Amino acid sequence: IKPRKYSVRRIASDQRAPKLRNANFLKGLYNAVPEIFPEDCDPPLDDELTCAICRALLREPVECHCRHVFCKDCIMVWLRTNSTCPLCRVSLQAASLVPAHPLIRNMLGNVKVKCRSPGCSARVAASTYTTHLGECEFKEVPCPHDLCEHHCPRRTLEDHVKTCPNRMLTCELGCGVAVSAGELENHSCMLKLRLQETTASLEKWKQEASERSQLVKCLENTLAEMTLERDGWKHKAEDASHTLESMRESLTEMTADRDSWKFKAGDAGRMLESLLTLAEMTADGDSRKRKAEDAKNTLENLPDSLARTTANGGSWKCSVPLETFIAVILVIVGIVGISVITVK
Repeated sequence: IKPRKYSVRRIASDQRAPKLRNANFLKGLYNAVPEIFPEDCDPPLDDELTCAICRALLREPVECHCRHVFCKDCIMVWLRTNSTCPLCRVSLQAASLVPAHPLIRNMLGNVKVKCRSPGCSARVAASTYTTHLGECEFKEVPCPHDLCEHHCPRRTLEDHVKTCPNRMLTCELGCGVAVSAGELENHSCMLKLRLQETTASLEKWKQEASERSQLVKCLENTLAEMTLERDGWKHKAEDASHTLESMRESLTEMTADRDSWKFKAGDAGRMLESLLTLAEMTADGDSRKRKAEDAKNTLENLPDSLARTTANGGSWKCSVPLETFIAVILVIVGIVGISVITVK
């Protein structure tokens, strides 16, 4: 039985539309469906179910106010550079687009599509075509190993994965390194292990060298500061030594001056004593001089007195007291002594 053909315009204006709006269709279903062209459908696809822009089965169809239906992505790209309908050239804006009638979406979902995978004869509805491609045993799929670029039917993928030369295997000799099956025969785990150990040791030595380099820099800075401080204290010590030497010289000079003044003071003391002695002798001499003058006067008057006494026929009798006479004799002796001392 030949399937009945429906006109898009007729479906859009069908009075039964309210009864079909409750159909359970996934929104945006055809965004995940690959492009389906008329030759992929069995029976061949009606032209009214194809997009006039991409010529493929309508995906997420939207309707213009002129009743033409296009793929949503196709018409949005078209309106970026145009402002009219691609078919009738009527003015068209993106805001005026509305989702297509649910009946159209139902018809699109029921279109039978032939599987493109070589060897697969399945005919599935367009709504389940993506699901079928994800399960089709004849669809070519890539090898899951990162290094492998081989493609094979899904039904043989498991066997290929088991024997893939690019599959990753873990070395069982002790190194635990993951290598591909093709490289496992040439894998030298001991050499690689030594290389890893050497690399780790090298990194450790690099880190220690860096830390020691920083320590050396810190020590150099500290040494420079200590050197500057030492030079400062050295200059201060030299200044203190010069000051001490100057003070020592000044003290020596002061000691010499003290001894000189002490000697001079001794001479002055002795001179003062001599002067005092001389002053005393001078004062004593003046006293003796007066006594001598008195004795001289007495002696000068003695002959006259003696003559007068003799002339009167009397005997001479000294009228001078004995003490006075002795004092005169002592004065004469003192004067003679002073004269002798002065001469010496």
